[in-house]
Amino acid sequence: MQLKKRKAGRVGRAISAISATLLIATAASCENSAVAQDFYGLDKAGRDNFGPGIAYTEFDGALLIYQEAGGRVQAIEPTANLAIHGARGQQLTLGAVADAVSGATPNGAVPSDRTQTFVTPLKPQGSSTTVTSASGGSTVIQLPPTPGQVASAALGRQYTTAANTLPMDKGFRDHRAALTAGWSQPLGWISEIGGGGGFSREEDYQSITANVRAAKNFNSDNTTISLDLNGEFDSSFPFGGVPTGLSAMNAQFKPVTTRHKTQLGFVLGLTEVMTRNWLMALNYSYDSQKGYQTDPYRVISVVDPVSGEPTSTLYENRPERRKTQSLFWDNKLAFGPTVTELSYRYFTDDWGISSHTVEASERINLAKAWYVEPNVRFYHQNAANFYRAFLVSNAALPAFASSDTRLSRFDAITYGAKIGFRVSGRSELYVRADYYTQSGDGHPANAIGQLRRQDLFAGTKAAIVQVGYQWKFH
Repeated sequence: MQLKKRKAGRVGRAISAISATLLIATAASCENSAVAQDFYGLDKAGRDNFGPGIAYTEFDGALLIYQEAGGRVQAIEPTANLAIHGARGQQLTLGAVADAVSGATPNGAVPSDRTQTFVTPLKPQGSSTTVTSASGGSTVIQLPPTPGQVASAALGRQYTTAANTLPMDKGFRDHRAALTAGWSQPLGWISEIGGGGGFSREEDYQSITANVRAAKNFNSDNTTISLDLNGEFDSSFPFGGVPTGLSAMNAQFKPVTTRHKTQLGFVLGLTEVMTRNWLMALNYSYDSQKGYQTDPYRVISVVDPVSGEPTSTLYENRPERRKTQSLFWDNKLAFGPTVTELSYRYFTDDWGISSHTVEASERINLAKAWYVEPNVRFYHQNAANFYRAFLVSNAALPAFASSDTRLSRFDAITYGAKIGFRVSGRSELYVRADYYTQSGDGHPANAIGQLRRQDLFAGTKAAIVQVGYQWKFH
């Protein structure tokens, strides 16, 4: 299912990408430190076997495990990346990722002091299906034919949430596979030109990406200006079909089976060697998205205006256009055996969301074979202008509404550490562990009746562990 899979996959891939980025960036910023360089290919005589002007290949494999608290989403993600460096600055990169995800996730409905029942599509009649307590205690129900269609009855899945419990759909599993490839090289007066693409497929979602890049060095290679153009073309084919936004949740198969989304954007970057020990980068990014951006599995409760008891459950609905901008400032400072990284990111969009991210890490080399890298990340965002924890039955329906707490106002903190060990002058083993937690307003001022006694913020707490191995060879 897209809701659970996409949520878990983004969190896991983000943490994985941060790990890889910090490792590579640290290597670059430690260029003048003999102790730090020793991790990246110096032989016993102090010669650099892996660097500019030398052809070599680098393999990076990792396994990431993601687990949300309370028996919610869990994911296992193996990754493999291969980078082939040419003697004249050419580089070919190949990557592969696989995800296996299962668990439970909030469906968007509010808790109630009464038992609640939800239904979703399951299988067309005549197909084999098994629903057990391990998949969330769901039961199979038989549905009448869809109005206006001659087709025979279908099967639906029904699950129940106990009183004073956050409604969660536990009956799902999903898998994803992704491949990426890229090429870059110097070309004439352009210091770097290249491009790449990627393909990702899961059971109900497909994504195709493409990008081109150009960069130019100035000021004795101490200044670099770069431009990246990016495109993403997604197809959503949710199980059971695409529901109509703000229509009643039901187990019938919907007539529309596929919706699409296109995203186009660019990143304009400036990298500057400020001093021998200080590397700074400043990036501005812009993206324009058009198409289906609603989560087809997420719902929103309509409640009684006095008691606050849910009276119906509707599918959410989000705008089909979105423009986003962000500004990212990164600093790496190398002093002896330590490297400090400090970064800030500001994000805003026309949905009303704005966010601030501050991140810090400190890499400390221990002797010549070990290093440790603690890190911390603070995040704050405002709510989208169509975010609603619930709707009220006596009020007109808005054009757009979502109860997804990822679109609400919240704060988050991630903290952890990475430990690396140099197996040899060509290889390195590392382990990274992080803990992520959100906090938001679970008792909003507009809560009604029994909702005042409920926690309406379905935040996330998650642990992430990653084990990786790097190997460089000629």
